[in-house]
Amino acid sequence: MLKYKPQTKFSITTFVIIILALTLCLSSLAKTEVYFSLYDDPETVIVENINKAEVFIDIAMYTFTDKEISQAVIETKERGVKVRIYLDRSQVEAKYSSSRLFVEKDIEVRISSNNYIMHNKFAVIDNKIVITGSYNWTASASTRNDENLLVIDDEEVIQRYQRQFENLWENKYSYKRTKELYNKAGQELLYFFTITMEGEPEKKLININTASLEEFMQVLGVSEHTAKRIIELRYELGGFKDPKDITKLIEIGTIEWEEWIEEGIIIIID
Repeated sequence: MLKYKPQTKFSITTFVIIILALTLCLSSLAKTEVYFSLYDDPETVIVENINKAEVFIDIAMYTFTDKEISQAVIETKERGVKVRIYLDRSQVEAKYSSSRLFVEKDIEVRISSNNYIMHNKFAVIDNKIVITGSYNWTASASTRNDENLLVIDDEEVIQRYQRQFENLWENKYSYKRTKELYNKAGQELLYFFTITMEGEPEKKLININTASLEEFMQVLGVSEHTAKRIIELRYELGGFKDPKDITKLIEIGTIEWEEWIEEGIIIIID
């Protein structure tokens, strides 16, 4: 029979305790909440999480008709949160789709180029959570269908969904279908479509080493939360040394930087 010295026994026990503690800590860091329609209330869960957004919401949705969720999205946009919505081609003409209302409310919407079905149903909020599952954001999903909804705060999962949204948004949208949607809503296309047709946009200059909270919000079109984070980073760095230092913030990425360039925003540091 194998015997261990007292010190060895202590070391092994300590090691096992540490491993168990680490496992419990790691498991508590990532959490998935599960909801079922007709039993739970997924609609309320979605609205509550939308209302908590501070920086951005990226939504990829097959069918979007739910009035309560739509209103929450609109109100979130109106308080300065960046909202992007990517929809299936059926939403251009669907009778009860919120797509045309979103366009009227100056929310960025793009339509899938998939000739079959864009069947994704997910949203990424502030790089903090992903909302996904079989649950379409519709009244039927809430009151008639048997659906499931997951709210996930696992960092790796969130990043995978965020990368997929960027892929859909940048590489798999249809200019023709999106233009049709904007025409039906009686609105002009947003800047990322109109630049090529209307020439260079009006230039706007901002010095990120001296700009105020209000200037960041007005010129860059960011939320108050993001504007505060820019000022905090400026203080931490002792002033920005390069304009692109601003993209070190998790709230700001290369997509925002490229959009500012397309909008004619010139970012300087002196």
